[in-house]
Amino acid sequence: MNLITTIITITITLSAVLATVSF
Repeated sequence: MNLITTIITITITLSAVLATVSF
């Protein structure tokens, strides 16, 4: 995996976690 791909994956994961916590 590229560094960019890893960053994008982490960003999406964090967004999903934040969305779960918010709602």
